[in-house]
Amino acid sequence: MSDEQTLRSSLTDEQRSTLEKRLVEERQRVAERAGRHDDEIASSDQDGDLTTYPLHLADEGTDTMEQEQDLLMRSRDGQHMALIDNALRKVYKESDRYGICENCGRDIPYERLEMVPWTRFCLECVTKE
Repeated sequence: MSDEQTLRSSLTDEQRSTLEKRLVEERQRVAERAGRHDDEIASSDQDGDLTTYPLHLADEGTDTMEQEQDLLMRSRDGQHMALIDNALRKVYKESDRYGICENCGRDIPYERLEMVPWTRFCLECVTKE
């Protein structure tokens, strides 16, 4: 068997279509969540304070903690969106490569892709690391 044949996904067109739909839905969900974070950040800038200068160290610590949490959520959403976009790119441009583990080159079981359609690795490779 040539390398070309071993690196082709065994997903059916119907399975690939189902996973594509899930990826698009998840991308929309992440984008909406990111939009809500932006709205929350914009509204938190208008929290009723007359000044942005904290009156107490505890206020400053709370503000800093909230900013760090917002940045963390944005970072996670950005990473999640990048994984989804990478998977969608494969579905659209290299459909025979979608569902192939990027580490070992074996098929990622459909059941795993149903749970995490943006995954790049089979469960065996993920648990090794």
